[in-house]
Amino acid sequence: MSITVAKYAGFCPGVSRAVALIEKALKEQQRPIYCLGELIHNRVFIEDLRRRGVTFIEPEDLEKLPKDALVFIRAHGTTEQVRQTLFKLGLDSIDATCPFVQKIHKIASESGDAEFLIIGDRSHPEVQGILSAAPGKASVYGGLAELEAAFPEGTVIETPAVLTAQTTFHTEEWKKCQKFIKNIYKHLQIYDTICSATEDRQKEVRALAENSDLTVVVGSKNSSNTVKLFRIAEEVAASADGKRALLVETAADLPAYRDVIRRATSISITAGASAPGSIIQEVNKTMAEIMNEEASFAELLEASFKTLHTGDKVVGTISAVSAAELKVDLGTKHTGILVYDEITDESGIDLTEKYHVGDQIDVVCVKFNDADGTVQLSSKRLDASKNWETVKAAYESGEILTGVVKEVIRKEEAYAGVVVTKGTARVFIPASQSGIAKGESLDPLKGQKVNFKIIDLNEERKRAVGSIKAVQRAEKKASEEAFYASLEVGQKFTGTVRAIMNYGAFVNIGPVDGMVHISELSWGRLRPPAEVLTIGQKLEVFVKHFDPETKRISLGYKTPENDPWKLFTDKYAIGDVCDVKVVSLMPFGAFAEIIPELDGLIHNTQLADKPVNNPGEVVKVGDVVKAKIVGIDLDSKRINLSVKALLEPAAEEEAPAEAPVEE
Repeated sequence: MSITVAKYAGFCPGVSRAVALIEKALKEQQRPIYCLGELIHNRVFIEDLRRRGVTFIEPEDLEKLPKDALVFIRAHGTTEQVRQTLFKLGLDSIDATCPFVQKIHKIASESGDAEFLIIGDRSHPEVQGILSAAPGKASVYGGLAELEAAFPEGTVIETPAVLTAQTTFHTEEWKKCQKFIKNIYKHLQIYDTICSATEDRQKEVRALAENSDLTVVVGSKNSSNTVKLFRIAEEVAASADGKRALLVETAADLPAYRDVIRRATSISITAGASAPGSIIQEVNKTMAEIMNEEASFAELLEASFKTLHTGDKVVGTISAVSAAELKVDLGTKHTGILVYDEITDESGIDLTEKYHVGDQIDVVCVKFNDADGTVQLSSKRLDASKNWETVKAAYESGEILTGVVKEVIRKEEAYAGVVVTKGTARVFIPASQSGIAKGESLDPLKGQKVNFKIIDLNEERKRAVGSIKAVQRAEKKASEEAFYASLEVGQKFTGTVRAIMNYGAFVNIGPVDGMVHISELSWGRLRPPAEVLTIGQKLEVFVKHFDPETKRISLGYKTPENDPWKLFTDKYAIGDVCDVKVVSLMPFGAFAEIIPELDGLIHNTQLADKPVNNPGEVVKVGDVVKAKIVGIDLDSKRINLSVKALLEPAAEEEAPAEAPVEE
């Protein structure tokens, strides 16, 4: 018998985010916490939140809440009307809406005059919230059958439309709906909005159900994605004799299916996106206990006559432990001997600390000695086989593996790559797939735990090639998608200047870069970006425009707060004296910088206490002089400065007394 737990079982990123947000609020626990509907669709989790003080309410209850209430918007989102009510009442709220759902809200809000169509469950809170964001006509269809009923054959609609899907909708049904509706609307824009995690789960549950006698789906019956997983498992089970599918909420539901579980030789477990990991683990544990319950007398009698052969794989029970070997009870007349070297390749491991009498251990029979009544065992060889099967399965499924870099390989003076171990399996990762820039040292990777994918495999030679870079690329893509889903125009960031070009600068704002155009870098005359910025400089920017399709973000830098005219008028007034720097000379005078990006004019008549024909005779570019502000014209954005105004009083005091007039 075997039990396989799905890779994608349990919380999806959107649910994990919502749970993390409310856990943080509960930890701080400084004011009453309310949640608009169920935060996620899982009864056990919701009951736990209730016990911890969270109150679940409906929108009509908002006006009854105390002013210090903290209101959570569920992971499925809410309607625009509810958001407006929260704003009007002045209630603080935390938006736990899944970023993928937020993305569809944005698509709906920008649909304009086009008809907005969504394929999904019209009663689901996610769909109701999305519909409320559409400014024009909006319609919901539950699937292909509803579309066919609504649009008779031959229907053609010329008006523009936008088509989306509920994030947890059935992927195969979604494809059928797209194909049908393309023939109805001639001006149709389609957005594939089914969450990638949902698609991965649905593909995985189908594969698991096809290869298992029994498929168990864990989750609540009011969870849309959980029910869809169960329906897929049911479809597969119905197509083959002897297969079954079960939907359970917790491990407590399993005893009712004891006979079904014990008859199965292979079982797979998956779970909806709202199922906590603790419940999945408990289901797995309980099923294992049911499968290993005390055997019948007939089974015990059969076991007493059991014989083993070289190469057989068996689960034994440790009966004795020493520093050099383990003795293993195999349930036969032979005593199993497992020596140190057949347990591990690692030195320094204390067997007496790691293993204990009564522990179960997987071994393979290597050599029998009937005279002594013993059989030499190996767990290392079994581990090697298991680990290779893990690598092989990962190659076929595209699963991401985690291993440790054990060796850095050089070829002459260059780096060839690294060797990563997954248990006892060795995977070679070429330098080009290491995630390290070409020409840089791979030595820092040694000893590090890394995530990688298998990109090539030789079954005969038991050799595998992996890629760290492929995982990093996928993680970067997922991070960028989540970032764009939550991005809004006007959103502010503290970015880092990554590259400076003639036309502007690229600024990193998290997982992506945005462009600050040269026109955004100064309020006055355009200056080369290299004169304004330096690589690595921190910069306060905001989003002016972005396009998720082309992955382009336009960033702004100029704000009222950094307008040099505002900075100037906040600090200076007519009559003030300041140090100014001469930046250019003209035939009629000199321009001098008062504060960065703001210049004033010192006219020829104001450069000295005597007439000046050429300003270069008095000052040169780069000179810093004291000047008095004698004029400010806000309308025309002009400032007049005077050096003469500071010289005239001194000149009058030092002038000689007037000579007497001769008579």
